[in-house]
Amino acid sequence: MSFSASIFLTLSLGLVANAHPATPKTPCNQPYDIPLLRDPGYGWMANISVGTPPQPITMFVDWTWTSQYVVSTTCNGRDDNTAACLHPAQQLYNQSLSSTYKSEKALYPSESWYPNEFFPAPFNVDYASDVQTIGPVTSRIVLQTSNIQPGIFTSAPLPFGGIYGMMPDPKGENGQLLLPSLDILDACSPSDLAPFNQQYRAKAWPQPYSAFAMCPNPSCPKGADAIQTLGGYSPALARKGLSWYDIVEVPEVNEIDFVFAPGVYSYWSIGLSGLYIGNQAQKLNTTAALTKEGVPAAIFDHASKGRGVPLSVDAYANLVKIAGGKPIAPNSPLLTPYAPNNGPQPFFSIDCKKTKTLPVISYAFTGSRKQWSVQPSEYVVNVAGTCILDVRAIGEGSFLLGNFGDNFLKGKYVVFDYASQRVGLAEL
Repeated sequence: MSFSASIFLTLSLGLVANAHPATPKTPCNQPYDIPLLRDPGYGWMANISVGTPPQPITMFVDWTWTSQYVVSTTCNGRDDNTAACLHPAQQLYNQSLSSTYKSEKALYPSESWYPNEFFPAPFNVDYASDVQTIGPVTSRIVLQTSNIQPGIFTSAPLPFGGIYGMMPDPKGENGQLLLPSLDILDACSPSDLAPFNQQYRAKAWPQPYSAFAMCPNPSCPKGADAIQTLGGYSPALARKGLSWYDIVEVPEVNEIDFVFAPGVYSYWSIGLSGLYIGNQAQKLNTTAALTKEGVPAAIFDHASKGRGVPLSVDAYANLVKIAGGKPIAPNSPLLTPYAPNNGPQPFFSIDCKKTKTLPVISYAFTGSRKQWSVQPSEYVVNVAGTCILDVRAIGEGSFLLGNFGDNFLKGKYVVFDYASQRVGLAEL
């Protein structure tokens, strides 16, 4: 994904700001906690509105996507044949019903990714802009609007009508930022910028932070499974102190983990300097390290790929030996309809009585000696009375890369700093 110099020039001159219908802008001077619910198949969901009047849409909150994607009425390039592409019950954004909608095709060319991590078909998007309302904030953002192919999603509705992307500033394959350095104010932001970052740059949010914590915690509203905070973070939840880690680049991430063509390269990824099972250090692969810094990578992802405690293939084998694991057949009812995680590794059952005696799994990240632990109760799941090691292992041999999500984040507070491109962690 890239942008031409002419697009940068248009943005930097501020010409876009005068090209839109009158747009309400409601800034916020304090952080806002979005209540999240967990979908067993996809991940974390939030209620966010788009358009004027506001159209409430269930959004899949995804730390590993670039922008604000919405399922629209467009089907194979037409807006009058939605039924040929979508189930009648599918949530969507109806652009024709919004008085503040504007196509941005002249500014941003349509894009398509195939393969991709979302759908078993080309992920086609057009670009538009409209106002987005999240809690107390309303301001204009650039949207990716769907252009779905007929017949693929007509049998059943998706559990969401959009993807609320939360990636850091987008980079190309060579690591170069794909953004102008100027403040964009209330103009349309670059199309690959996360919607929160767009609104922050438009001065709608007070600080460049977004934070996540699972419930229960003191900030959780009733009924929420987690909270995603925008515009700051909670000093109370970070009271034990935040450790900050700079983002590292993973140029080959699309070869081993997130499969997109063309590639998507910007992730909340930090360097891994230590992996331990109990007090036994596990080998890290620094010879074939995927990062430019020459260290293994830890990618924060609380969607489906973030489930399962991340281990290397070798470390997983060591844990299975310690736990006395027994292999589970791939077609076992214990793994349907959903396995504990979607990794390529086999699964193993253990004696439930041994759970409390299993070792703690710990990680150290580049920039600090602090170790972050995952307790046995957080990597062993009980399925119909059978205890299963919930481990996700990708690659071969020693540790190259892992996805750090639900299992790792239990009992922890994670903060994303969009201004300094770094990740903060605190114990809850």
